[in-house]
Amino acid sequence: MIKCDDCSSYTKDTSSKVITSRSKPSTFPSALRAKHSEVQSVDTENLEVEAVITKTCPDCGRKEMFYHTKQLRSADEGSTVFYRCECGYKETTNN
Repeated sequence: MIKCDDCSSYTKDTSSKVITSRSKPSTFPSALRAKHSEVQSVDTENLEVEAVITKTCPDCGRKEMFYHTKQLRSADEGSTVFYRCECGYKETTNN
């Protein structure tokens, strides 16, 4: 006897029917899936780490600026460098 989870009916003859079964990813736990879930739980979108570089701010003349990079274009092109000064001045450069 086979029970349908959707309609709760039972049937014996399955020769003319197509039976499709589904399972949740958590039904078959694996170390690889656990690592994948752990990596995806980190919020990398809002993670910005800035470094300091010796670069004169054109607005206030300060000798050091903060910078970080992001890959905004295709992988075979250079990254974009974002510069920021404490005075509020911002600048970008494509490598």
